Amino acid sequence: MEKIIEFLEKNKSGVLATSQNNRPHARPQHVHFIKDGKFYFTTANVKKAYEQLKENPYIEFVVTTEDFTIVRISGEIKFTNSLDEKQMVIDNAPLVKKGYQTADNPLLEVFYLEHGEASLTKLFTKEPTETFTF
Repeated sequence: MEKIIEFLEKNKSGVLATSQNNRPHARPQHVHFIKDGKFYFTTANVKKAYEQLKENPYIEFVVTTEDFTIVRISGEIKFTNSLDEKQMVIDNAPLVKKGYQTADNPLLEVFYLEHGEASLTKLFTKEPTETFTF
């Protein structure tokens, strides 16, 4: 699992997949912060993504590098109302700070993935896919 965390700390931009009415929705996203086995993300409570996550809290987040190293993490997310956790994300994610400025911004929603599945694949190599449960 350390390989997944190291990879995502260096490659934060990817695609977050949600669903609504049994139809997939994918959008650019960042894993903003990783701490204590939790992968933190954000959205605004006025966005369609927030509505979709409240309706169905299962996600998949995928990051691919130019050499086709692919990391996937998936599972059920949880929202947090903790101002301490929101502040941790703001303090560690310049994009979030730029967009929301403060942890008590009423639009800011922070969610995290703590338990699920993760995989690391290197296409065009003979290395097998590594799969983890967390």
